[in-house]
Amino acid sequence: MKIQNYKIDQFCKDQNPNTPAILLYGQDYGLISERSSLIINNFFKNMNHEINSINIIDLELNAIISNPECLDIEASSISLLNNKKIIRIKDATDSLSNIIEGYLLKPHKDCLIIILSENLSPRSKLRKFFEAHKEATILPCYNDDKKNILNLIENMLDKESISIDTESKELLANYLGIDRLITRSEIEKAILYAGKNKKLTLKDVSVFLSDQASMNIDALYDFSLAGDIKNAYRVLHRVQNEGISAIQIIRTFIRQIQGLYSIHHSLVLNSNINFVLDNFKPPIYFKRKASIKIHVERWSLKKITKALLLLENAEISCKLPKSNPNIVAKQAILSIGLISHT
Repeated sequence: MKIQNYKIDQFCKDQNPNTPAILLYGQDYGLISERSSLIINNFFKNMNHEINSINIIDLELNAIISNPECLDIEASSISLLNNKKIIRIKDATDSLSNIIEGYLLKPHKDCLIIILSENLSPRSKLRKFFEAHKEATILPCYNDDKKNILNLIENMLDKESISIDTESKELLANYLGIDRLITRSEIEKAILYAGKNKKLTLKDVSVFLSDQASMNIDALYDFSLAGDIKNAYRVLHRVQNEGISAIQIIRTFIRQIQGLYSIHHSLVLNSNINFVLDNFKPPIYFKRKASIKIHVERWSLKKITKALLLLENAEISCKLPKSNPNIVAKQAILSIGLISHT
């Protein structure tokens, strides 16, 4: 059963108690998380929070595929503390379709199945099944459009009694919308930036966004070196939307990895990592020291040298006449992520 877009948020807050299963899908992971939380809170309405958490069972997709009966067994089992239960299945694909279809022939009334998935095409078997079902519900979670972002900014700033003019609000909105949770987080940071003046001017927003761009590249670097490609690509998309060029991203990566190389050499003279980081030039922002410690442990000099060569070649490729710099940057980040796993 499909829910009209303008009714989705209200449905999440007050969904039909007879709904046996809900599929949330789309490219906005933050919006999926936000809506699934609303659904869970509504399902366990007026119940103890600790009991609620015990009665949310996460089942791995591969475990269900290898043993389809486990879904029905888990759904039918009764808790000693609560007779209501949620089974949550993340990263679902069409391979789940036949199993969920079989389960919904005779679902357990006190168990809600919440299925989370990435973007599903109109041809997806799982998506088509939920759209056609009379009771199971499907909720698309696409990136916020400009109107939704402006409404979110207005509501969050009004709640804190912070004023902002139209031009400043438009500028802030232009840099948001890739992910609902990130959008909320950035607006919260802007609220803190407003401080006691309770006002955001065009200059304030411009300076704030400049600071955030630098932090986003740091996050992109950290995700890439950790081998977290999925989150690295999400931040890359956001950074590119902010107008930061591929060459600027690559050069920042080169400088950061060169810094990692220098830290390794400093540790030869002094093995105290905290001393090395505290005395490193240029100074390292204190909130980044924990991440850099992990990178030092994970990245050997051999890996670092390989990554530097890769990035230098990527910068050269960006300058070629027929190259697509954004694709080059994306491939470079993928390669760095793969190196981190070797």
